Amino acid sequence: MYLSKTFREPSNGNLVNDKCVFGVDVYIIKNHGVGECLSPLFNETKSYKHEWKISEFTKLKNIVYSQEFTIGGYKWKLRLYPTCDANENGQNISIFLELFHANGFDSRKKVHTTFSISIKDQFGDVDRKLTTSVGYWFAAPNFCWGWAEFLPLSELKDPKKSFIVGDCSIVEADVSVLHIVTGLS
Repeated sequence: MYLSKTFREPSNGNLVNDKCVFGVDVYIIKNHGVGECLSPLFNETKSYKHEWKISEFTKLKNIVYSQEFTIGGYKWKLRLYPTCDANENGQNISIFLELFHANGFDSRKKVHTTFSISIKDQFGDVDRKLTTSVGYWFAAPNFCWGWAEFLPLSELKDPKKSFIVGDCSIVEADVSVLHIVTGLS
């Protein structure tokens, strides 16, 4: 067996009395990896429509919520600000879709949806409709999404349109739940 000069050099301390001791340190590290499970909902991907009739619409001053509705096993609500949300200047109505009780979700749980929200033109055929183009992932910190500038108040109250008839307005949500992400333990 060939041993290098450096290894055999007594001043290096590798060989003592023509003997060498080798050692190995072994560390076992417990894996704390994070995994996620993406579940497509093939049977649930059809869209679900929820219609919300809001009476005495012109008298609304504060945020109003629709009744709960269930899609993909989850409860949802619509949230409407009659004169915009806090980030706007009072010139628009704001409408949002809210995943009810999402604040109780595990930090890795997410619900992927596509949706549109419409205000019905009750006598015409031109509803005001906005749609999420790529969808939205609802989660504990992001339980609500929609449009702060959904429709200008001037257009909503325009007498040539029929968004408000008999002081009633109709809002419709068309929602599809596409995927659920849950954490692996």
